[in-house]
Amino acid sequence: MQYVKNEWIKIWAQKNAWIMFGIVLLGVAALLGANKYFEIDQSTPELRQKANNEWLAHYKGLLDSPGMVEEDIQYFNEEILMTEYRIAHDLPAVDATMFQDVVNQLLNFILMLVGIFTMVIAASIVSNEFGTGTIKMLLTRPAARWKILLSKLVASCLYGAAIFVSSIAVGILVSFFLFNTDPVALLSVVDGQVVAQTLETNYAQTILLTSVSMFMTILFAFMLGTLFSSSTLAVSLSLILLFMGTTITVFLAKYDFAKFIWFANDLTQFLPGTAPIIPDLSLNFAIVVNIVYAIIFLAVSFTYFTRRDVTA
Repeated sequence: MQYVKNEWIKIWAQKNAWIMFGIVLLGVAALLGANKYFEIDQSTPELRQKANNEWLAHYKGLLDSPGMVEEDIQYFNEEILMTEYRIAHDLPAVDATMFQDVVNQLLNFILMLVGIFTMVIAASIVSNEFGTGTIKMLLTRPAARWKILLSKLVASCLYGAAIFVSSIAVGILVSFFLFNTDPVALLSVVDGQVVAQTLETNYAQTILLTSVSMFMTILFAFMLGTLFSSSTLAVSLSLILLFMGTTITVFLAKYDFAKFIWFANDLTQFLPGTAPIIPDLSLNFAIVVNIVYAIIFLAVSFTYFTRRDVTA
């Protein structure tokens, strides 16, 4: 535990750790500010009715456009029915900025930034020690090498968890006061009748699947940082593979072996509203593949670090 505490202190002693934390908070503030700035005020029944009437006039105007195909006519007629339903039941217009929508945006934004920044920390936490030569002093301590390496990995993950929890807590708290927290009504037209359902938001699923994906990226970056003495090289390779992984998978998707590629089994593609890169992939299969790669990344990292010659 003491080694984890020491690594935790060393991480926050770096300026870039605070800078990355500040960037996340500034990003949250910018996202909330943009949503609030472009928000259409629908806080009263009169304003909600006004917004819905504008959409109603817009849809009816489009229906009068020449050259409308049957599919478009049906679509706009359904939109008119749903807008009339909103007026009758005093619901916000379709373009209303709702609390659930903002929180979903925040989750995706924060998880993306936290994943990248934690990966940078994980890729450099070992390589920096070799680059500066402080690894020799660290290894003179009466502790097994694997314990030292494990403390660095745990501290890296804790850094990511800390900036995620703090930034999402601030974002959700501010959003609660800025935006409409009423349940979102999901409308559809069935047999000419408007059907209303309460939109269910599964934040836990989003956080869980994205966190696992983020953790895998951290393990990969940590492995590269263990293999290379240059933190710049480790961070650069991690970022390149992070952003190019999906593209590489798309090009290789036609081959049978593609389903065993780590990038093809990113768990975020199983979130609601998304589709796997390779159609026949299942969540259970992707979990197994991720576990195998996690074992490989950890085995390579710990094996190389415990056997690496640092006397020179």
